[in-house]
Amino acid sequence: MAETPSARVTRMQESMRRAFAAIESLTEKEKKLDDALARLADARIATERSFQETERLFRQTDRGFPQIDASIENPMQAQMDAERCQQLDARIAELLADIRKLRRNRP
Repeated sequence: MAETPSARVTRMQESMRRAFAAIESLTEKEKKLDDALARLADARIATERSFQETERLFRQTDRGFPQIDASIENPMQAQMDAERCQQLDARIAELLADIRKLRRNRP
């Protein structure tokens, strides 16, 4: 049985409507994908900048502590530094004890 022309037109119109709906859906998804790619690119740029800043800080730190490097290389200097640190710790402990005494004896 042959279809009437109006039934074929109706079917074709429905097919076109579905095709256009699919195209619109794909267009929306493409826009969302473009937005996501732009955000990913921005995040990558920010990450790269962060890595560069971290590397710069590491280089700056490496240059900033030549005394530590020298004392590590010189065991005698390292020993003297350790003794100075112990003496400083003892003096700090004495000062704290004196401060506590002063606070207790305060009228």
